[in-house]
Amino acid sequence: MKKPLKSWLIASSVAALLAAPAISTANSGVEALTKDPANWATWGGDYAGTRYSTLDEINVNNVKSLQPAWSFSTGVLRGHEGGPLVIDDVVYIHTPFPNTVYAINQKTQSVIWEYTPTQDADVTIPVMCCDTVNRGLAYGDGKIFLQQSNTVLTALDAKSGKRIWSVQNGDPKLGMTNTNAPLVVKDTVLTGISGGEFGVRGFLAAYDINTGQLRWKGYSIGPDKDTLIDPSTTTTWENGKVTPVGANSSI
Repeated sequence: MKKPLKSWLIASSVAALLAAPAISTANSGVEALTKDPANWATWGGDYAGTRYSTLDEINVNNVKSLQPAWSFSTGVLRGHEGGPLVIDDVVYIHTPFPNTVYAINQKTQSVIWEYTPTQDADVTIPVMCCDTVNRGLAYGDGKIFLQQSNTVLTALDAKSGKRIWSVQNGDPKLGMTNTNAPLVVKDTVLTGISGGEFGVRGFLAAYDINTGQLRWKGYSIGPDKDTLIDPSTTTTWENGKVTPVGANSSI
């Protein structure tokens, strides 16, 4: 089956964004934190999403002797699909719905702060596909970013847990939800949307890291003004050569 051009372009662009080891659009503060193996400042450990740590205390010879040092229960008995962030000896963990966030002192295991957003379970949960999971937090410029199930994107002060801003990214009453981890790029926070099984048109949105103001939104399909594609510079392979896709190529 021929893959739609738009799907290929978006998949390729996102893959390139996440896979570039020295990505020029990274947030410099987050990128610096990822250079210290004591931190785990992004969902994949670094902007390339490698999930690789250079720590070498655990190796092939002693891994068989590992024992739990401590544990923490969130009290939520649903799927936990996102790993914690670790920044300057503070562990940030989150739960599936209701999306509670905890900041835990790594040395003492004491809870520094806890934040639970207000969400309407009766509206949001019925339109969530594939359990009520959440796939991770993001960090940038002293803030923890939580993408709530009800589509609200929230910025929390990393030290105090106080809410700095929140923005409505979609509408659960129209089948829209979120389970993704946000991504901090320079001075913006990127997030998407879920709900394809309810006819929701996918998009990628960028919000200002300090104010939550929408910078731009690009849809997965639609006219060029919605997909943010320049038909004269976006190309495809046709008849043995690179050719501009032409106007409104995704519809």
